[in-house]
Amino acid sequence: MNTKRLKEELDAFNAENKKLKITMGTLVVMGWCVFLIIIATFTEFDFNHYFPCLPDANGNFWKIRHCLYIPQVPVIFFIAALIGKRFGTTAVSIYILLGLTFFPIFALGGGIKYIFEYNFGYILAYLPAVFIVAFMLKDKFKYATIFKADLLGVLTIHTIGIFYLILMAIIHQDLFSNVAGWIIMQSGTKMLYDFVFGYLAILLSKPIKQIIWLSMG
Repeated sequence: MNTKRLKEELDAFNAENKKLKITMGTLVVMGWCVFLIIIATFTEFDFNHYFPCLPDANGNFWKIRHCLYIPQVPVIFFIAALIGKRFGTTAVSIYILLGLTFFPIFALGGGIKYIFEYNFGYILAYLPAVFIVAFMLKDKFKYATIFKADLLGVLTIHTIGIFYLILMAIIHQDLFSNVAGWIIMQSGTKMLYDFVFGYLAILLSKPIKQIIWLSMG
């Protein structure tokens, strides 16, 4: 095997996927990515973390808080880095369409009425996020570039998610205190988890990408 040629092909297989055509192999990979998002939707990690607060009677400024973390965002970033913006946005679009039409694959079910759920904005935000992350990684797969792509992807998802949540709250005429609580629950400490695990997911995508590239010839 020509090692130099293989390295050139692997380097050419960047997030933009210029040399990757729609074949049975790419369709299988996209289907696998959709399934991966569904698995992540119903996967929970149980974390306890310290959270800053007002001092108590003993002068403690930190409290231990409980967090159930669903790793959808890291999976979205993994897919963006793995198959790029064209195939990545296609996979995410398939996931959203399936959830809105046929299958209850969202966290709270599915169906067209799900667009009125408060957290649907976070799901919609996966589309621009996967595009942005893949676009930023198309030229360089360096640590600094991954950091920027990860950060911008997290901010994109949570910004759109928060605005959508506020919109739904206005439509349903909810109390501001309830809205603030939901925002903290959806975009509080979870943003930090999304950033950390999203960064690791992008790093993991590189060796997986090379394996898929080799397997598809």
